[in-house]
Amino acid sequence: MDIVGGGKMHVYPPSEQLPHEPGPEENWQESFVLIWYDLKQSVGGFFRLGHEPNAGRSQFMTNIFAPEGIFHRSSTLPLRPEDRRDNGLSNGDGSLGYEYDGRNIVWTVREPGIEARLVVDNWVPDINGFAPRDRAPGDRFHRDHVDAACGVRGTLTVKGRTYEVEALAVRDHGWGPRAWGGYLSHRWLLGTFDRDNSFLAVTRLTGDSPITRVGWVIRNGQAIYAEKIEVEAIILADAGTNRGGNLRMTLETGERFEAKFEPLVPCLASWVHGIICFDSMCRVRWGDRVGFGIFETTANLQAGTRRPEVLEPGTIWAEGWHPGVVRPV
Repeated sequence: MDIVGGGKMHVYPPSEQLPHEPGPEENWQESFVLIWYDLKQSVGGFFRLGHEPNAGRSQFMTNIFAPEGIFHRSSTLPLRPEDRRDNGLSNGDGSLGYEYDGRNIVWTVREPGIEARLVVDNWVPDINGFAPRDRAPGDRFHRDHVDAACGVRGTLTVKGRTYEVEALAVRDHGWGPRAWGGYLSHRWLLGTFDRDNSFLAVTRLTGDSPITRVGWVIRNGQAIYAEKIEVEAIILADAGTNRGGNLRMTLETGERFEAKFEPLVPCLASWVHGIICFDSMCRVRWGDRVGFGIFETTANLQAGTRRPEVLEPGTIWAEGWHPGVVRPV
């Protein structure tokens, strides 16, 4: 991949999409993420399948959005021997699965009233734009990490209705030590418009260094790093729920990139190892382009771990089925 700017980007071979042998660290984990939305049919999903083998557990998220309603599950289960195979992972009860057959990434979902089989079309190689792979091993957050745009095709059945899916999507794959709770706040924004145009922006506050800001635009197979990054998140009165926001980047070429995130569905709130994470699946506008993206935020300024009891009305928090179509306020 052609790189423009002062950043350093590592491109992994396709074989890295397979599960990795666990490291010795207690907090070693491997996770795969797929976030997708079919704008024409108003159906989408947010899947995370994480293994923490040295702790003997799987942390996972299964979220489905459809005209019939919203399904939300964010849970932790003990790992079983059959949950790790040479070519894939499952989540502890077989309801969520990831597989790479050497050519295609395939996700499967089996929950009450929900079945899905979705095939990922990799529009962007497996890239790590945060730092080279051989960085100092003390990095707690992104030792090996992939963020990339993609397409998704397949079938989703919800409450007896089957959708033939053709969606815009983003994917994420990370392996190595993960210090949950190490952030005081972060913003993670990914968006895609088509096979040739996508972007990423990340900000990270840890309290022991200046705010980390990393971003790039991928256009026609070329990655262009950002020199300046400004993220505006629309945060509601519970100090957590987000309603999307705005991204402005000045690229190393001198170009200005501006994207507006408009929520398509209610914000997701997921509780993971003492941290609450908020995700809004959004329509993204960049000039006259319209695409799909994710606007993720956390805020843990007191470095606490108390589980919140009160969130904005309409935020999807309780696990289980949420019937009916609920639009963001």
